[in-house]
Amino acid sequence: MEKIVDAGTPQVSAEPTKADLAEPAVVLSGVSKSYPGVKALSDVNFDCRPGEVHALVGENGSGKSTLIKIASGVITHDTGEVTIGGHSLAGGTVRRARKLGLVTAYQDTSLVEELTVADNIALSFNAVGERRPADLDRLLARYDLPFKPTDLVGALGPGARQLLEVARAMSHQPRVLMLDEPTAALDMQYAAHLEGLIRQSRDEGVAIVYVSHRLEEVRRLADRITVLRDGIIQGTYSGRDWKVDDIVELMVGAPTDLEFPTRTKPHTDSNRLEVKDLGGQGYGPVSINVRPGEIVGVAGAEGNGQRALLRGLIGEKRSSGEVLVDGRSVGRGGPAAALDAGISFQSGDRAVESVYGDLSVMENATAQLGPESGPFGLALPGRLREAFGKVSKQLGIVAASPYQPISGLSGGNQQKAVLARPALRRPKVLIVDEPTQGVDARARMDIYRVLSGAADEGMAVLVNSSDSAELAGMCDRVYVMSRGTVVQEIVGPTTETEIVRSFVSAAGVDESHADQVPRDAGLVSRLMTRASSHFPIFVLVILMAIVAGYAGSKSEIFWTWPNLANMLILSLPLAFVALGQQFTMLSRGFDLSIGSTMSLTVVLVSMTLPDLSPGSLLATVPLLLLTAAAIGGFNAILIGWLKINAVVATIATTGIVQGIAIILRPTPSGVIAPDLGTAVSLGVAFVPAPFIVLVVLTIALELWLYRSRMGLAVRGAGFNPEASRRIGRGVGTIRAVGLLVAAFGAVVAGLLLASQTGIGSNAVGATYSLPAFAAVFLGGAVMTGGRGSFVGAVLGAVFLSLLDNVTPLLNIPNATEQVIYGVILLVAVSGYTVAQRIRTRR
Repeated sequence: MEKIVDAGTPQVSAEPTKADLAEPAVVLSGVSKSYPGVKALSDVNFDCRPGEVHALVGENGSGKSTLIKIASGVITHDTGEVTIGGHSLAGGTVRRARKLGLVTAYQDTSLVEELTVADNIALSFNAVGERRPADLDRLLARYDLPFKPTDLVGALGPGARQLLEVARAMSHQPRVLMLDEPTAALDMQYAAHLEGLIRQSRDEGVAIVYVSHRLEEVRRLADRITVLRDGIIQGTYSGRDWKVDDIVELMVGAPTDLEFPTRTKPHTDSNRLEVKDLGGQGYGPVSINVRPGEIVGVAGAEGNGQRALLRGLIGEKRSSGEVLVDGRSVGRGGPAAALDAGISFQSGDRAVESVYGDLSVMENATAQLGPESGPFGLALPGRLREAFGKVSKQLGIVAASPYQPISGLSGGNQQKAVLARPALRRPKVLIVDEPTQGVDARARMDIYRVLSGAADEGMAVLVNSSDSAELAGMCDRVYVMSRGTVVQEIVGPTTETEIVRSFVSAAGVDESHADQVPRDAGLVSRLMTRASSHFPIFVLVILMAIVAGYAGSKSEIFWTWPNLANMLILSLPLAFVALGQQFTMLSRGFDLSIGSTMSLTVVLVSMTLPDLSPGSLLATVPLLLLTAAAIGGFNAILIGWLKINAVVATIATTGIVQGIAIILRPTPSGVIAPDLGTAVSLGVAFVPAPFIVLVVLTIALELWLYRSRMGLAVRGAGFNPEASRRIGRGVGTIRAVGLLVAAFGAVVAGLLLASQTGIGSNAVGATYSLPAFAAVFLGGAVMTGGRGSFVGAVLGAVFLSLLDNVTPLLNIPNATEQVIYGVILLVAVSGYTVAQRIRTRR
């Protein structure tokens, strides 16, 4: 193993390769980065040349992720310089880094699970102003990816998602490809496939920065290795003659025993965990058992039912079979019932299912402490600190304070905090999915000791791992799964080779890739899947037909043209304000100030538009545009720049805007041009012209949302803001535009409302805030963003106006009308939720 004194000039005796002679594709020179109380990187020099794989290794928390994010433009360094292809990244963003040719594939991916494979690929290309590849089937075939462009990403398995993340990055044909733990979620078969893709890109001249804790994998791939510890480069090494033990010692700063801990063998033949013919979605029937003091592994190619089985053991998506703990049956009450029965399950999807990112490390570690946390269901701080202090010392959790948010800890320390839960609760059965995924060598040893200690205390330990060496070193027995069933049980000491051979040669394992994606169930199934995304629109149309039909049968007035025209005119303000609210909710925002904005608009119109003369219009139109820009811009500054919660910010704006309206018109007064109401009522048959404009605008917005690049960007930012940022989208800008559009919609709605009131009133718009939310919810919008429809929002507004129209005709009391509103809203939203679940499952 030969150390390179200067990372930029390797000193080797062998004949230099093309990569050695080439100018570096990416260079970090003297880069430093500090956070409060932490020096993440200190004077780092690092480079990667075209046609080489340069591995970056180090413990969790050593600074690897910070280095990658600085090079990618995600965060800004304090000192030093980053150059990509000879161009400085100074003050650059993700978009600039990608435009210069640097693309990053992340361990936790930058994919939007609610969108299809095709949409995710398009998002990435659109973010840098490029069109997506025309033939996506050919693109997927090039990388031998086991899914179709039309598959939802959320329906893919973790391994398939990781392959998509890497292949999407490669499809950009970047100058520099940064891979952050690309095989952490992959089994041996997928990992081997990915290694082939990496070699292919390297041979095509791509400079590849490779971060991984799988050091044997690094040894096979890397041309150079740089070791990072505590934010400082410990050395850069060339060639492939280094030993894993030497690199680990450099990583941790001291000699490290890489042997698995020795432990006593179980002395009883009785079963603590017994599973009989368990079956569910993606697995079964499965029968296994684990004795007290025993560690049993689950192995298999990715997507063969291992994870589904583990979740079935705690009652998730279980359809048949029985689970017993110490001979007692565990009911199907879900994870809570399983925990009460003595089963502790810890998920391998740490970020999504295991940790509460905003809570402290102490709160995360003691989340399952139970009665010991305090009497009467209380969580007493003193008891929590005492419990955390013991387990923190036992597991070696490194945190600045018990109150430090767990999101600020390294992956290894987060995983230890998760494993602190069973260590404190001492369950009968411990089930762990991917216990060491994404953690460094020293953290692995700590976690192995935790699992070994749990077994020595008499727990039955069941472990699923994609690392076959890990299973071979830890387990007393290993169950091998293929296509959802156990095909072999390996008893006694075994080897990684034996485990891999067992599931690679298992019947049907060649089809394991296909098991990760939805099966093609035919034309009817595909139509149902697509239709489910527009379920709210179908529901609204049906409800409107029912209400209108019933009202028409009971009242002769309902179907008359004057009544229909009046209903459409009255629906206009709500429809336009709902359009604006829908736009901002798509980007995961919302605006509570729309009602006061409408009131202020009515007041301003009453002061500037006594008639429709050119002079009055020239005074009114610019004033209203300025009002919309001022209110929307003010909300954008509060929420986007000052980072004030959207509820607080828009409530504050409501007070300010409402106060201005009251100052300008303390009491209702002023005359609004009478001809304005007449102009609004003109149209074709009973349909007013503004409603025709509304329909055209709504259809245009719907097409924009689902057929344009920016519409896709808005949906992506709403579904997953972090993924959008990682591919170079300005999420803040998208949300700011949404708030401006919401304010503009409220101003247009206020103008239409003014045509109906005929007088300036400072409170006339207050009643529109809640109905506007109801309209967009009826149309399929959700507070978490991404979902919704402009057509649905307008139909929701028209439906609410229809109810307002028919209740007096049918002599329905106002209180009953409000109850009907609530029931219909709940039924519609519940139906939409069910439809979304069906869509995802299919």
